[in-house]
Amino acid sequence: MDSFPATDIGGSLLEPYTAVVNLQYKGAVYDTSIRILPQTDTKGLYLAAKVMANIPESTPVSLIRLDHRGEYVTNPRVLNDGELLEILEGSVEESNVVARIAELQSKAGKSASSNTTHSVRGTLQFLHTVEKLKRTKRTGWLNHQIKPAESIADHMYRMSIMALLIDEKTAGVDKNRCIKMAIVHDLAESLVGDITPYDGVTVEDKHTREKNAMHHLCHELLGWTEQAQEIEELWHEYEAAATPEALLVKDFDKFEMIVQALEYEKSENTTLESFFAGTRGKFKHPMVTAWVNELEAERAESRAIKP
Repeated sequence: MDSFPATDIGGSLLEPYTAVVNLQYKGAVYDTSIRILPQTDTKGLYLAAKVMANIPESTPVSLIRLDHRGEYVTNPRVLNDGELLEILEGSVEESNVVARIAELQSKAGKSASSNTTHSVRGTLQFLHTVEKLKRTKRTGWLNHQIKPAESIADHMYRMSIMALLIDEKTAGVDKNRCIKMAIVHDLAESLVGDITPYDGVTVEDKHTREKNAMHHLCHELLGWTEQAQEIEELWHEYEAAATPEALLVKDFDKFEMIVQALEYEKSENTTLESFFAGTRGKFKHPMVTAWVNELEAERAESRAIKP
């Protein structure tokens, strides 16, 4: 293996050169704690890495350099925390990767009991974090002085009920996947809150904040288990809005909002036209457009008879 030139190991200079990444090899994801560092024999760099990773100085470690999408990594700063490194068969780093996987699997077998304890603790912390969705009120209603306003969890729950109403014979989607997606689509808001277009946050920044939140929930708290992988995959699918299921759940998201808006108009004797105006013409699925038409008719009737 080639070596990087000697690197200044001062704490402030080392940080930008490191990244904790996920390792994929032959279709499987193995690790969430592989730290990419410049490959060098400088003792100080290894010691600094151990300090950063909270590893005792006497513990032997293997700092490896990997291929990223088949290209040789010469500058680790191009890698970001949480990135997926796919190691291709036949790459110059393959032998090192295979050895690292064997090491990880061996350690996993020896510390199964410890991992189980950590897993239970992380799961409980995850559930405590999700509880915040029950207490965090939806920003749009607060901005319109609606009190008491529904919580994020209230919104997600009725969306999940909507998904339960899907008729797979006519809807052309995977019903169970829609239910799961509705349940997880706002999980990141347990950490970042309910960010609206009027909060001065760019779309890109909002997505980055929520992506980092999902990484914390699924990788750090749930330990990147099979279930955690499914949760994060569902969230990314929803965000990308490129599958029939994601598009339908996006419709549910908007429709649940205007259903709630009509209910608040009635209960609070107010007008929330901006919520309806902002969604008109944006619904895609025929099932939801039929619901929207009926809701608009109900609203028109309610406004007509309003004293």
